[in-house]
Amino acid sequence: MDLRKRIELIKLDYELTGVRVVFLRSFRKLPTPGGVINARKGDELELPRWQARLLEAEGIVDVREQDMDIDYVNTYHFREKKRVAANQLSQMPRDFYLKAKELVDRLNKLIRESPSHMLLRDREIVEKNLIELAESRLVKIMRLAQTGGGEELRDRMTPEEVLVYDSLKNIVESWRSYIRSIFPEQGEGS
Repeated sequence: MDLRKRIELIKLDYELTGVRVVFLRSFRKLPTPGGVINARKGDELELPRWQARLLEAEGIVDVREQDMDIDYVNTYHFREKKRVAANQLSQMPRDFYLKAKELVDRLNKLIRESPSHMLLRDREIVEKNLIELAESRLVKIMRLAQTGGGEELRDRMTPEEVLVYDSLKNIVESWRSYIRSIFPEQGEGS
């Protein structure tokens, strides 16, 4: 399966992951993965992210999950660029890139609805810092895949980064195997 399809599966898993919600009003016969429920105003329960988002848009629930903001992005950008050695990775939340996409989508929506210099600047900073962060981590992941030193850092990678690391590691190993095959063992074919 190619990398893009595998990343799509990560996105699907993210959408299916449960998030806590509080009902702002009652909702009868709500289908959930656990069955149909009758939710009352004030009830707190876990719903799949996609369903929570739809109900939140309708004003039925309040999602109890912290949204990513520009400061969140800047914190991880700073950690990766300034505090972590060139052969190390800072710890990243598993859903970092998916939440980053939500932040960019939210900023784009706000810009469309009510453009302002401040929103445009925030969007520009988020884009710059996200790209720099991702590129910095990619360089480190490529180096780790080449040296084989990334196994102990897998828990610091996002699922998308693990896919990239594994793919690169397989490519490097295949290349090295090919090069070794050029030199037959002593005694073979001599």
